[in-house]
Amino acid sequence: MNIRQRLTAEATRERIIAVAEEHFRRVGYAKTAVADIAAALGMSPANVYRFFSSKSAINDAICAKMMHEIEDMAREILARPLPAPEKLRVYLLELHRRNKSMLTHEHRIHDMVEVAMAENWPAIEAHCASIVGVLAEIIGEGIRSGHFRAVPLPEFAQTAFEASAKIIHPTLIAHCADQDQEEQAGRLTDLILAALRP
Repeated sequence: MNIRQRLTAEATRERIIAVAEEHFRRVGYAKTAVADIAAALGMSPANVYRFFSSKSAINDAICAKMMHEIEDMAREILARPLPAPEKLRVYLLELHRRNKSMLTHEHRIHDMVEVAMAENWPAIEAHCASIVGVLAEIIGEGIRSGHFRAVPLPEFAQTAFEASAKIIHPTLIAHCADQDQEEQAGRLTDLILAALRP
C-alpha cells in the first residue's frame, strides 16, 4: 500500500486544496483546470471529483480557508483589552488592510475571490455573516460598557457592514486604489461611532 492509499479522506481533501491554491497563486484561477490539479497530485481527475463535485467546490474550500484566517484575526482583535470604540476602529482598518494586501500581493487569488463574490459561493456568504457577527459583538460590548447607546444589534451591525463596503470590499478597494483609503476608513469609522454615541 503506498502513501497515497493510506491518506484519509480528509487528508486527501487538504492535499487537493493545497495544490489547487498553489496553482491559483502561480498561474491564476481561470487558467487552472481540475486536470492540472489532478496531474500535480498524481491522480486522475475522476479521483479529484470523488472529493469535490466541481472546480467551484474546490475554489469554495480554498475561499473558506482564507476567510477562516480573517476570522481568526477578528477573534484576536475581539480578545484585546481595548474599549469598544477603539476595537471597532482597529477591526475595520485591519479588514481594509488585509483585503488591500491581497489585491496588491496576491492578485491571482483576488481573481478567485472576485468570482466567488459574483457567484455567491457559500464561503463568501458565511464570511460576510461572520463580519456582521463580529461587528455586532463589538457594538454589544460597547452598549454594555456605556460607550455606545442601545441599538438593535443585528440591524445596526448589518448597516455598519454595508456602509463599510468601500473600505472592505475587494472590488471597491481596487477601483479606489489611487485614493487615501486609510483616511477614508478613519472617517467612515468616525461616522459609525457618531451614530453609536450615547
